[in-house]
Amino acid sequence: MAFSEETVKKAWSRAEGKCECKRDRHDHNTTKCNKLLVWENRGREGRGAWEAHHMNANGGDSMSNCEILCWDCHKKTGSFGS
Repeated sequence: MAFSEETVKKAWSRAEGKCECKRDRHDHNTTKCNKLLVWENRGREGRGAWEAHHMNANGGDSMSNCEILCWDCHKKTGSFGS
């Protein structure tokens, strides 16, 4: 499964270029991570790095199943959800 470029762009726009992670166990100081991301740093480590993440393994490649996560949250989250 992979998101289309259009889906990723729409999810990025929804996220306003910030991490959307809301997981309690990631110890965010607010209701979500909100780390500022850099579009060109998708799939990379380092400052502003991020990835489009499937929230549910069975949810398909729709925008409703796509969340934008900073690299740190993405690594903590694993393959799907959690």
